[in-house]
Amino acid sequence: MKVFKQLILILIIWLTIGCKDLIRDYELDTNPDQLSTIKLLDYIEQGNDTTLSLYAEAIRYAGLAEEISSGSRTRIVPTNVAIRSVLGKAGVSKISDLSVNVVRDLFSYLYMEGAYRSIDLSIDQTIEGATQSGNILYLSRVATSSDKYRMLVNNSTLLATEPIEVIRQDYLFMDGVAHVVDLFPVSQKKVTPTDSIPDGVDYSLAKKDTIWVKEDAHVYFANKTANYNSSVNQLVSRTGQLRQSLLKFDMVPIDYLDELTSAKLNLFVNLINGSNFIPNCGVFAISNDWQAKTVNWNTMPVFGAQLSSGNLALDWNGIDMTGYVQKVYSGEETQISLGLQLLNGANITSSSVQIRNMEASKGIYQAFISLMGGMPSALKLIGIKSLQLAGNTSATLTKEHVSFASDAGKYQYSDNNIIYSLHVVPANGTLTKYGLPMQQYTRFTQEELAKGAIKYVRNQEGNDQIQLKVFDYIGGVYPEIASIPVM
Repeated sequence: MKVFKQLILILIIWLTIGCKDLIRDYELDTNPDQLSTIKLLDYIEQGNDTTLSLYAEAIRYAGLAEEISSGSRTRIVPTNVAIRSVLGKAGVSKISDLSVNVVRDLFSYLYMEGAYRSIDLSIDQTIEGATQSGNILYLSRVATSSDKYRMLVNNSTLLATEPIEVIRQDYLFMDGVAHVVDLFPVSQKKVTPTDSIPDGVDYSLAKKDTIWVKEDAHVYFANKTANYNSSVNQLVSRTGQLRQSLLKFDMVPIDYLDELTSAKLNLFVNLINGSNFIPNCGVFAISNDWQAKTVNWNTMPVFGAQLSSGNLALDWNGIDMTGYVQKVYSGEETQISLGLQLLNGANITSSSVQIRNMEASKGIYQAFISLMGGMPSALKLIGIKSLQLAGNTSATLTKEHVSFASDAGKYQYSDNNIIYSLHVVPANGTLTKYGLPMQQYTRFTQEELAKGAIKYVRNQEGNDQIQLKVFDYIGGVYPEIASIPVM
């Protein structure tokens, strides 16, 4: 009886403490009066949520503070993690490394008129809000067995990106609602993928090279001090069982950098576990400061910017790395390292991937980067027209400004199969793709151009040039640079 009373007392204490926390958290999310005397930016800048400090910094830097605090608006607030990911993709480390206008364009997409909380929406209802950037932001409420008020950003069949789950929602400030996300939303419309290269293309005249892996290993979260320089490189994304793989390459000299049409990371997958699991592998930049025979989870390099990704299947897989490899060569680097990480499968029981390493079967399955130069293309220039900003800070590049086509009947030269590469970064502005700054050698298709994905953002006064190298999907290269004047 005494033991029973002690258990009851412990339960009462637990419920008392737990309920207080529950009530406090619930009020913070849903009580209309909880934050009604403070504005969103003031709340962040007073140190109430240090995970959102970069958002406040970016809004101030872009001159959007008054705009997002005027009236009653819904703001999507990316965490510091989400913003650092965007900075990494742009090749910078600080918000101030980007121009004010680029940051303004990016963050102008993250708010819309009207204050919408989860309790204001019906189940499966989606609000479509026009944003200052000119694109539509989607906010949805969905219900699961455990959460009737789950909120999603950009849950739309019109977009190519996966819906983003709101991690903290319904913050009702005096200047509107805020929902926090751990991924940065962009407006990326669905486009037709570039076709696979058909059989029978003659590449006998194209220059080719192979960069073989020099070192490889994998690391394991559950055994952080162990070295795994074994016969397989494993990838696992399940919580507590994380495994990531590391690859190191010595670059080989080439003389066709500007006409490099293909650079692919080739991996041999010998095992995929998990029911109906199609693994999506992300490729990340890491430093060269590691050795296969000694590296472990505690000593591995930090994963930097995501460079590429691709779905994996059994046997050989190729992941496109063309833009990154061109950038490496232009920087005259002699060695690179890549980190491999699964981007999905965290909730799939026993999901994992095994990739053969360089020692397996005397090296016949070792990873490599395949390089190929260009051939003459059947593409013809349709026309070039200057891009007029007319006093605006930005303008969308379209097929009216540059367009290519071909009447050749053997291959399909549709818009999705015509590819542009940023040859030289503009002097007075930034070219963006889905709002994200493009670096030299970043690629996009003519279909993306047609759907408004590419924008020129002015950084400073003065005329400019957008210089593009043009490729087709089978490896052909147009001989001249397409140069679009910016006025």
